[in-house]
Amino acid sequence: MKDKSSNRELLSVFGLILAAMFWGISYPLTKFVEDVPTFYIISIRFALAAIVLAICFFRHFRNFNMDTLKFSFILSILITAMYIFNIVGVKYTTSVRASFFTTLSFLVCPVINLLVYKKRIPGFIAVSALICLAGTCMLCYTPDMGGLVINSGDILCAMASIAGAINIIYMEKMSHRTNIDNTLFIIFLMAFVSVWGTVIAAVRGEFAYHSLITSSQMTAIIIMGLFSSAGAFILQIHCEKQVPSNRVGIIFSLEPASGCILSVLLIHETLSLIGWTGAIVIMISILYMEFANNRQQARLNAESVE
Repeated sequence: MKDKSSNRELLSVFGLILAAMFWGISYPLTKFVEDVPTFYIISIRFALAAIVLAICFFRHFRNFNMDTLKFSFILSILITAMYIFNIVGVKYTTSVRASFFTTLSFLVCPVINLLVYKKRIPGFIAVSALICLAGTCMLCYTPDMGGLVINSGDILCAMASIAGAINIIYMEKMSHRTNIDNTLFIIFLMAFVSVWGTVIAAVRGEFAYHSLITSSQMTAIIIMGLFSSAGAFILQIHCEKQVPSNRVGIIFSLEPASGCILSVLLIHETLSLIGWTGAIVIMISILYMEFANNRQQARLNAESVE
């Protein structure tokens, strides 16, 4: 039974890493469509995610209950805020820096769990978070600006990270509720976020931009809908059953590493040597965390046998 549990946990970690990479894709794509109105993007992106998931998993609708509807509605408000901060923020900074600031949730998660839920922060989580922080600071460092310079876009993306941390913790709790179908929960979540985006876009007159959007911009939005929304959120809620939110937050710090690499490859942004070093340090922090966690679990298992 322990072997099966360990295998499920390992697969869940890989699933969360894949989700982080899917979110990383969104940063260069968001930069590519930065001229497209923010709420128009949210409306189309999440409507597509909801429709595709509903078609693929239509049988899950038989598990509908009001709790699923209620909790997805609540989380949709938080998710909408997170994406608004992110999409607006990336317009006032580079996608590489946005991918860094938006993932500061790895620091916020343990603090919220400690202050609100009285969950002790394990030593290896604290060490891993500090290593990760060093990596993110390297990603943020801009020699051409004379050092660590924070602009308005960075601040908005940092606010997105706070909303993201609450999302991670909330999603973990939802994944363990036996009366909620996780897949159906995500379908409704995507639909509600799309509704918020559609209402705000309509009020602001953003749908008037539709006639100006190019095929390449629409393709970018579709990719975000399929991978950065539908794929990433499905992976998150199913994989968080096996992995505590403190570890999830650090795993999701892979987002800036993948975001910066894809930004360089796809839209030809530049990243300094110290920035690349930071991306490597972030990956080292995750490898350390998983190694330390496995060693701790092995020690606990050995003690239980004795």
